[in-house]
Amino acid sequence: MIRRILVVLAGTRFTPSAIRIAVELAERHGAELTGLAVLDRRKLDSVGPVPAGASAHAERLRTHRFGVRQEQVAAAVRTFRRACEAAGVAHDVEEGDVTDLITSCSRYHDLTVFGLRSLLEGPLAAEHSEAALARLIGGGVHPILAVAEELRPIRRALIAYSGSVGSARAMRCFLQLDPWPEVQIRVVTCHSSEEEGSRLLADAAEYCRAHGREPETRRLSGAPGRALLLEAGRWDADLVVAGNGARSLLRRRHIGETALHLMRHCGRPLFLGP
Repeated sequence: MIRRILVVLAGTRFTPSAIRIAVELAERHGAELTGLAVLDRRKLDSVGPVPAGASAHAERLRTHRFGVRQEQVAAAVRTFRRACEAAGVAHDVEEGDVTDLITSCSRYHDLTVFGLRSLLEGPLAAEHSEAALARLIGGGVHPILAVAEELRPIRRALIAYSGSVGSARAMRCFLQLDPWPEVQIRVVTCHSSEEEGSRLLADAAEYCRAHGREPETRRLSGAPGRALLLEAGRWDADLVVAGNGARSLLRRRHIGETALHLMRHCGRPLFLGP
């Protein structure tokens, strides 16, 4: 059940798709939307080494960058408000610091929507991508729906299941939230053992059936990140569901290699579970 959706208005090339899919989900589920207008002053203030006597030029550059980013985010807010009003969706807008505000607001929302590589290239890129993502997820920002630049109808969802706690949580969260009730599901695993892989797929399929879904299943071979991307292409998946892959996330500022690989290279929306 989805009742409150948080959408990050970062003003990147991914933001229009994030707005459209968030509004579509809000219409479908009767949910409220909160738009989060974010600027990262640390990234905008960084202009690299400043030669002696060039401080005035550096300051003008910082001011220019900040003005450009302000307008990009303001344009995203205007687009968000127009889309919500046209769809008759209840909405609000919050503004503030990037990671702290996202972490705080996401605690009271069922789903957080980002532009796909906005997480790695946009306002969060002021920090190392792994540390920034770990900080968000460790702070409770989950589940995340990372949306691709080109929006496509969500008809097929590829669920990556390794048997880990993280991948199980992602699958459970996706099925319980049920964002697209008509979606066709394929559960895949990259387990090296055919016997263990078959057992994992059978257990996952049984869980899907308990939620009224009859999934396809498939065991893949090779490195998980690459194998998942290849399978998503072969099956023409519209969405990939995966766990964050991190262990002891609060003790190690680290996020799973497979999750990062998907975020960097997946051209499809990504549902990243808790």
